[in-house]
Amino acid sequence: MARGLQTHLTISSIPRSFLWGVWLFLLALASGLFVQPAAGLVKFDFEQKYFVHPQRQVWDFCVIEHDDVFHIFYHTILESAPGAANADTIWHATSPDLYHWSILGPVLTVGPDWWDGQAIWAPDVVWDPDQNSWFMAYTGVDDLMVQRTCFAQSPDLGVWTKSLSNPVFEPDSLVYFWSPTENWSAFRDPFLFEMDGQWNMLSTSGLRLGGYPGFKRGIVHRSTSDDLIHWSDAGVFFEHNGEIRWHDLESSQYLQRGDWYHLFFTEQDPAYTDHPTSHIASLTLGNWDMADREVIDLGWAAEIDSFDSGVDIFSRLAKGQDPGTGNWFHVVRFDTLLFTDNGANLTIPMPHPLARNWASWTGGATLANPTFGDNSALRGDEPCGLVGNGWFGSKEYYQGPLSGNGSPGSALGDVALGTLTSHPFIITGDYFRLLVGGGYYPETCYVALMDADADSVLLRETGHGSETMTERIWDVRPYRGMLAVITIVDAEQGSWGHINVDEIEEYIDPLSDAGDDELGEEPTSVTSLQDLGPRPNPANPATQIRFLLAEAGRVQVNIYDLRGRVIWRSLAVDVQAGQHYVSWNGKGLDGQLVATGVYLYRIQLNNRIASRGKISFVK
Repeated sequence: MARGLQTHLTISSIPRSFLWGVWLFLLALASGLFVQPAAGLVKFDFEQKYFVHPQRQVWDFCVIEHDDVFHIFYHTILESAPGAANADTIWHATSPDLYHWSILGPVLTVGPDWWDGQAIWAPDVVWDPDQNSWFMAYTGVDDLMVQRTCFAQSPDLGVWTKSLSNPVFEPDSLVYFWSPTENWSAFRDPFLFEMDGQWNMLSTSGLRLGGYPGFKRGIVHRSTSDDLIHWSDAGVFFEHNGEIRWHDLESSQYLQRGDWYHLFFTEQDPAYTDHPTSHIASLTLGNWDMADREVIDLGWAAEIDSFDSGVDIFSRLAKGQDPGTGNWFHVVRFDTLLFTDNGANLTIPMPHPLARNWASWTGGATLANPTFGDNSALRGDEPCGLVGNGWFGSKEYYQGPLSGNGSPGSALGDVALGTLTSHPFIITGDYFRLLVGGGYYPETCYVALMDADADSVLLRETGHGSETMTERIWDVRPYRGMLAVITIVDAEQGSWGHINVDEIEEYIDPLSDAGDDELGEEPTSVTSLQDLGPRPNPANPATQIRFLLAEAGRVQVNIYDLRGRVIWRSLAVDVQAGQHYVSWNGKGLDGQLVATGVYLYRIQLNNRIASRGKISFVK
């Protein structure tokens, strides 16, 4: 009987490298470790850790990780039609690595009931193993903008059903500064967590003091539940004891690190033009003091999530303004949050984003790169034609919201000079595909494939007198097995003396034998591994890639599209001699089903290609 390595091997190394990559890189620099050449196909796409919904402001959100895929749930407002009453949809997007996102579409919309008939805000999603279900708390808003806590439920994060118990909680109008008949009665931004075997929910609210109508004291409200359906008032979790005590404490989140209890929230602080993320900590649960409050970031509606032990991801809303239209855009930015001194202190390290893929960068032209968004179009120039949200522009000066480098539409101009060089890698594919724009200066303003040992140019591209990048193709078959680097050079200060680059990607010609040995050696003997073929084939949607081993070894399966791009890879697993299979569920690295078509698979044995074949996939 065949033994399955995994029932659904959808784990990739990308999310883990995101969480740990910063520290590995810094340790390597600090210790002088040699950076080993990369094996396999390479790609440089200049993406940063942002989530963007085009033409929409992203507002309150939550991020979860499931089956090594990141999911973000959020509500939006059109950039061209701002206003809380227009937040009528909660959306869902996924990512394998927090850099590359796929927007799947709406999961909840307003109505049909009156309590959430005007707007829906601030989703927070948790998994309840006792009920084998996902639960989403959200703020339902009626036509008076009165806010109530509502819930929805899902078996798979894709299809959500609103609870028949909605609204699941309404505050007591005599105790809290809330009324079902008064405009903009605040009770919003639910945050769910477990404590002492019980579900807890924190919400933005106000305490009613001095009788009715009385006056308001901003609080973080707490309610409790045994089943995430029936909720009871548990009173005040934290009461504003600072200078402006009526202020709402929005988007609150509680967590414990070490011996310290931490509370994060957003307050309308007149000292700032925005509403930044605030933080207070205490050695005693609930004994927080606004005198200890510190502003840790100018983003707002922050969320802190621990996806790997000891590593916290700090995500928050960040904004910029289109200088042409005046519209504000809101996106989510992700960084690492570090707790030190047994949880007493925290820092937000923000290494240069070029460090993810590039070994060195020099000169002013690299100061604010990667460039965020279509920055040239923001200032009224030609669109740059980027893919995703990041690219390299040697005259640009906008690294993105909360980066601290530049502003939307800003440019350093053609006087800026600089050089960018990648880590060394071994050429294993057939071609490189890249996007290039800017001025025509083949000798002084170019992107090149370099022989890393001889420090000589193998292939190069320059611009063509346009900001808009166009596709270029390099045939690298003559250089297969060579140690190489990618370098981008701007040594030109004349008119149009700049270069734009994006999506540098190595790929395999699916009609050739390239990639049979991704490490530059002979393929493993067929006597060591016998390919028994996928079953079923066509896959609809799952299939098992079966093989027989003559001896023990480490096996990994990669699946490519017909352009040679890796769309899925299994874990590398040590297995014994005998018959085995690797299951593929028809999903790509983003966790979504791939398109109907033909795909290529490669079985690697001990890091060498041992067999290859085709899989037909139908939905």
